[in-house]
Amino acid sequence: TKGAQILMATTNGSFGTQTFGISTGTMGCTDDGRWWAEQKATMFAELNTDALAQEMAQGRGEHLASMATLLGVPQQQHEAFFAMAQGRYAAMVSSGDLSPASMVKTLNEGIAADPLLAQALLN
Repeated sequence: TKGAQILMATTNGSFGTQTFGISTGTMGCTDDGRWWAEQKATMFAELNTDALAQEMAQGRGEHLASMATLLGVPQQQHEAFFAMAQGRYAAMVSSGDLSPASMVKTLNEGIAADPLLAQALLN
């Protein structure tokens, strides 16, 4: 979209040669929006770390619902996403890594490992 292109150019302008890498799909970036979705989810997790961790432990909450939406989980699959997040929270705690990046990685891995959630993202 035009807005995303402007944001990309503005953001990347401050990082020098990354403009070329992002606009051409190199440097691990794609033009299909997945890279941006991941960045938005990570930023959201950074701004809401404590609330998100608490809601992952509970398996419900507004922040967790927002994260599901940012990760592309359809509304009708949010309950399955909440259950998955709650199940994966214990593993995050035992690993000692409750960083925002770890949260997003754990949730993405959980989506990929759950046939129902993975299929919902493909549709």
